[in-house]
Amino acid sequence: MSTPSIIFYAIFAVPYIILMFWLVKQDKRKSAWGISIITLIGILAIYFSQKASKVAMDNYKQRKIDNQEELESR
Repeated sequence: MSTPSIIFYAIFAVPYIILMFWLVKQDKRKSAWGISIITLIGILAIYFSQKASKVAMDNYKQRKIDNQEELESR
């Protein structure tokens, strides 16, 4: 569960990749700046997605521990 879900890929990643590919194709000068900025944005998106997934998993594990302790104290 530490990898991004299929929903993330279907809603965000695939349309993003298609849009960025289309934008690069539209650039008549084939500017290196455009490609580098698109690549940087993609890398940052993947990084923050992984970071958010890790935080969500940590929160889930902590809630599980808290619920188990609550059940034991009854």
